[in-house]
Amino acid sequence: MIIHRTIFKELFINLVVIIFSLSIILFMEKFVKITRLLMGKGTDINDIFKIFIYLQPSILLLSIPMAILIAIFITYGRMSTDSEIVVLKGCGLSFLGMSRAALILSAVFFAALLFVSLYLLPRGMVSFKKTLYETIIRKASMTFEEEAFSDVFKGNVIYVKELSSMNHFKGIFVYRETAKTDNEPKMPMVIVAEGGMMSSNPEEGLINLTMNNGFIHTFNKNTSSEIAFSKYDLVLTTGIDQEKIKPEDIKTIKLWKGSNKIIPWAIELHRRLALPFACIIFGILGPALSNRMGKIGRLGGLSLSLSILIFYYLLLIIGESLARTGKIPAFWGGWTPNLFFGVLAGVFFYRAYKDKPIKRF
Repeated sequence: MIIHRTIFKELFINLVVIIFSLSIILFMEKFVKITRLLMGKGTDINDIFKIFIYLQPSILLLSIPMAILIAIFITYGRMSTDSEIVVLKGCGLSFLGMSRAALILSAVFFAALLFVSLYLLPRGMVSFKKTLYETIIRKASMTFEEEAFSDVFKGNVIYVKELSSMNHFKGIFVYRETAKTDNEPKMPMVIVAEGGMMSSNPEEGLINLTMNNGFIHTFNKNTSSEIAFSKYDLVLTTGIDQEKIKPEDIKTIKLWKGSNKIIPWAIELHRRLALPFACIIFGILGPALSNRMGKIGRLGGLSLSLSILIFYYLLLIIGESLARTGKIPAFWGGWTPNLFFGVLAGVFFYRAYKDKPIKRF
């Protein structure tokens, strides 16, 4: 039917534009946090493109449900302002018929986002971490200059006499201050080595400077010591959180098996399931609420949808915070917003469905 195709086309175009816009905005928010490490010498456009692609699963998990609700309100709000809703009812088209495009798109994007959430998200985060650390290493290596000091890595001053290749050095001097505990004063440490190389372990989130044939000098006011080594691994910090494993990095099957014992894993599992399901809820709520709100227009639809989304994600954040502290089960932390808006969507959809089209004589 031409009417259904027209509504579907307008809704789909709005949805694609909004998803693209939100993805760019959310990516820039994440990208700003790592700009210091990615910008400058040693970074090329391919690194930024890879990071953009690998972050998309986590970004789409947020942007698609938001985009569905915004696109529905904008589309049906515009139709209501132009009195197209009244005309369609006068032609005998039911509310269910007018909502068909929104319901179909919501179902399709629900299935797609479920695949993204359960399969692509953990793989994307692991690949993102790997690319990030490889970029940091390349940037740090290219920042080093022969016979010059470098403070690229936090808490370390490194001097390299000769660069034999990109990641291999000769004549290494390292100065750092260490302490066994936070309460003890820091003790200066000097490491001298004939050569070494830089490498990373993305799974562990570590960057190592492996040095060969050297000495470690430590000293304080009263004593000093010197230790010879044939091989020594120095862990370097970049200012990025180097927690070994985060729930978002774990594959869904493993999350499922460990969710009964580890609360953060249970929260992440329910989050991966609940957010895609929000597509269905917003696909039902959007047309029904637009039908009851009258001539709200595009701007009114945008404002209303943003208000609903703020309340939805506020409930999600509060629920997950309470679940982390053990005050409520992880299920309720992840699904409370869906249950609340699901009931709301059901009520409004039923009332809109009972609003029968005008009969023609």
